[in-house]
Amino acid sequence: MRGWSGVLKTLERTIKLESDPLNEWKYRALREVEEYQRKIVNEMIDVIISEGLPTTRKRLHERFYSHYKERYPFLPSRVIEGAYITAGRIVKSFRERKRRGLTRKDKPEYERVTITIPNMVNWRFDRASISVLTHKGWVEIPLRVTNQLIRYLYEGWSVSQELKLRLVGRKVLVWLTLEKEVEVGTREGNYISIDVNENNVTVAIFEGFKLKELRRYETGLGRIVVNYSLRREEIARGNSTKDELVKKKLRGLRERKRKIDVLRKTVKRITDLARSLNAKVIVGKFSSRAKEKMGGDKSARLRHRIHQWSVIKFVEMLKSQPIDVEEVSESYTSSVDPFGGGKLKKGRQVVERVVRVFNPYLMTGPAHEGGGIKVFKVNARYLEGGGVLLERDSIAPLNLMRKVDGRVVVFPSTSPSDLRVTVYDPLRGVPVAELEVIKSKERFRHGQTRSLGAPGTR
Repeated sequence: MRGWSGVLKTLERTIKLESDPLNEWKYRALREVEEYQRKIVNEMIDVIISEGLPTTRKRLHERFYSHYKERYPFLPSRVIEGAYITAGRIVKSFRERKRRGLTRKDKPEYERVTITIPNMVNWRFDRASISVLTHKGWVEIPLRVTNQLIRYLYEGWSVSQELKLRLVGRKVLVWLTLEKEVEVGTREGNYISIDVNENNVTVAIFEGFKLKELRRYETGLGRIVVNYSLRREEIARGNSTKDELVKKKLRGLRERKRKIDVLRKTVKRITDLARSLNAKVIVGKFSSRAKEKMGGDKSARLRHRIHQWSVIKFVEMLKSQPIDVEEVSESYTSSVDPFGGGKLKKGRQVVERVVRVFNPYLMTGPAHEGGGIKVFKVNARYLEGGGVLLERDSIAPLNLMRKVDGRVVVFPSTSPSDLRVTVYDPLRGVPVAELEVIKSKERFRHGQTRSLGAPGTR
């Protein structure tokens, strides 16, 4: 097919399974392996830090394998191998946190032991159970098979090499990594450019090098983070966070689950769109160091808000999908006019507040049955460029795309002033509003805007 290309991509998924209660012999065998791993990993951590060893697998194998194999000849070799892999990961993470000033400890502590077996020489999987080789022999761990596991196996996923186990009472938690190789196809000129912001994900869709559509998924993640932060302050006010009742209330908060749910549904909609168009996905590169730089001189609450952004998690989830994803630097993408190339004035930002009400017939569940409605609030941020205002979040994916391929056309066939961005609710996948990308300053009605720049910019 002309203009079409395909590459093989290996997808990975990790699922968490629980075992049935173990008998006394199996429990004691795994418990002894756990104690050996705890002791060995802590010793390895001390040596790595004191000797300043690199955390590469090859260097750790040369330093530790022969020594501990002679010291514990009865332990399976993969238990020792898993111990130095775990120690290396812990030290690598500790050194990074130390460099960023996030810890004051001299060395990390290994308390919650996870038995790591790096390859399938010492463990077997037969769909209903896992067998692990220990110093007492093979231990069979019966699994509680879930619908998720059945679905993955039915779809052709196979188990990866590494296995992780953790004893919880008489049961075992099992982290099983599954792999699948898929062909990812792209058609020349078809792109989806993504700009991830605090409260929305803006998507520019290109087909045949021409801009087809602008979409904005209103995730509201920033508002979720701030609201939960206030809720935590309210719970802990006047009480110690070590109090059992306070700890119970804090554990009951669902911030992470809500954020992951919004991200997962947004990623699914973008993935379905990219696969239907055979499009390559372009997303801005945003690292932990970038978050540090952004949060360096901010207030405590705003810094918390920035550091809780789920940008990196979003990109990780996007990369795990059967689509072609490329990361590109997003510097200056929100401050340059994609149509004329001029510099926009960041100090002269105007916000338009748009309020929309959901049609009850588009809603499902109790809200629809009870005749309820949903009020949807959208903030559109406009920057001044010449005699017009340009919507900041909408122009970012256009500039991002121009960095990747200069052949793309970033405005419709009529004129740039006709460009619109459709706002979607990511949870339901329905459009709720439409915003103009380019506005005349005179068209802002009284009471509809708020100036965030210097006095006199309204």
